[in-house]
Amino acid sequence: MSKIHIMDVSLSNMIAAGEVVERPASVVKELIENSLDAKATEIEIKIKDSGRTLIQVTDNGVGMDNTDAKLAFVRHATSKIINERDLFRIKTMGFRGEALPSIAAVSKVIMETSTGIDSGTKIVIENNDIISIEPSASRKGTVIKVEELFYNTPARLKYLKSDSTEYYNVLDVITKLSLANPKVRFKFISNDKKIYLSSGRGDVLEVIKDVYGLETAKNIISFKTEDNDFEVEGFIGKFIISKSSRNYIICIVNGRYVRLPFIQNAVIESYTHYLPNNRYPLAIININVDPSFVDVNVHPSKSEIRLSKIDKLVSLVKKQITSTLETAYMIPEINVNLKNNIEKPALNLESNYEYTDIVNDNLYVNKNDVMENHEQEETYSFSEKINKTKESISLYPIGQIHGTYIVAESIDGFYLIDQHAAMERINFEKFSKLLMENTDLYDLLVPVVVELSLSSMNIVKEKLTILETVGIYAEVFGNNALKINSVPLWMKDLDIKEYVLDIVEQIINNSNINIYSLRSHAIATISCKASLKANKRLSFEEMEILINTLQKCSNPYTCPHGRPTMIFYSKYEIEKMFKRVG
Repeated sequence: MSKIHIMDVSLSNMIAAGEVVERPASVVKELIENSLDAKATEIEIKIKDSGRTLIQVTDNGVGMDNTDAKLAFVRHATSKIINERDLFRIKTMGFRGEALPSIAAVSKVIMETSTGIDSGTKIVIENNDIISIEPSASRKGTVIKVEELFYNTPARLKYLKSDSTEYYNVLDVITKLSLANPKVRFKFISNDKKIYLSSGRGDVLEVIKDVYGLETAKNIISFKTEDNDFEVEGFIGKFIISKSSRNYIICIVNGRYVRLPFIQNAVIESYTHYLPNNRYPLAIININVDPSFVDVNVHPSKSEIRLSKIDKLVSLVKKQITSTLETAYMIPEINVNLKNNIEKPALNLESNYEYTDIVNDNLYVNKNDVMENHEQEETYSFSEKINKTKESISLYPIGQIHGTYIVAESIDGFYLIDQHAAMERINFEKFSKLLMENTDLYDLLVPVVVELSLSSMNIVKEKLTILETVGIYAEVFGNNALKINSVPLWMKDLDIKEYVLDIVEQIINNSNINIYSLRSHAIATISCKASLKANKRLSFEEMEILINTLQKCSNPYTCPHGRPTMIFYSKYEIEKMFKRVG
């Protein structure tokens, strides 16, 4: 007797639904994407009990006539694809004929739709069977009600998360689609309470404000770049609005929000020296590309895609974000309802400081250059890199707090400067410059022997060429040791053993580490060791030298580990705290 048979249509629909409909948020995503494909400019989403008992999506799109309405629930019926060529140039959000049967297989569905010309159509479906078809109002657009989700698949219902988790996932879908489609007005109602409303005016920054709040929107930087294949634009957050996960790095490709780990990694790497470990940036990356470059059929819910020329795109994104961060105003401020017309001062960001002038072991600056002008009033101009009104400010050290923070005065307020973080930044750029420019090697008269565990040694001995990329030439010495024969010339007076051990630790703990990350981490560690510590009293001259040197760094805002070097208190804020202004 034959063991192979054709599955019942109802059963196959349920199996397909398991791929497309995982939770209430999946239903919301599919229905909204259908509305977007229908050219809707207003979409209202209502849910009850986090979508378990009701999901209703109403749009003002083109709607369907009676014939299309009935076909919409037939598997493999679609208005999106005509031939094989269309499959590889998909410009729509989804496939109505795939989503609706899957949803109808695990819920009770009522759809009312009309083109706005003739009378509408109302269809009631249970268990993927059409219960009734009747005329309805001729309002242009579509209303779909999904009731009692997973009522006929109790196992799936059982594995839904808590109401708060499911609600959060629905809200997350709506806000991401809103960010991807700022020209569409979204309205979200949960348990008869309005939760979210976007304007639909096409202003992404306004949507960011609605989704993440005013303070976040005020600390967002826009960027735009392109090449022959890709157009990339979006918004990235300053380091003061860092997040605890990478979920706030949102990628949008041709209007579809998707998961792109390689783009997320590119963004995170761009923030390497702006954020501490385990903190992530907020970013909205909008990518426009020829549809033939995109394969959207690799995931049932279309949440993941394949892209051609990935390496080129990653390089483009990383280069532009790095450049944008280097030129942005990044000093955190203490805000007390700061008025918009208060101008923000900035340090001079010119990066023409020559480290060949460094003579002081502690501050790495030529004191004579500073002392010659000590009696003169020094004026530092706004950087041309900052898109603000250009005017000049003066910055003077006036004291030190707890031997750790330098207080520097300007005409617009004052700065608190973390002396250790500032020195880390200065040293980091010094050592980075030396590593890039001075490739001469120093042969050690007495080789340095670094002992490792046997397991670590087995990993490192296969990657000795990686050590050479940072100027360290070593060889295996016995069963569990490395013998260091040569190091970069500029490193000869440093603790070579500690430097090597730090690099080895990075190689062991990160199998995918690249040369850039390896060099940056090692140099950051050296910079920390060589920097001023907290609780060290400085003279006014030393404070002035430190400020002078810091402002000439290419990134004076953070230390190599991502901590801020300074924060700014405006004169207006001080006067407001003392009730001198309203």
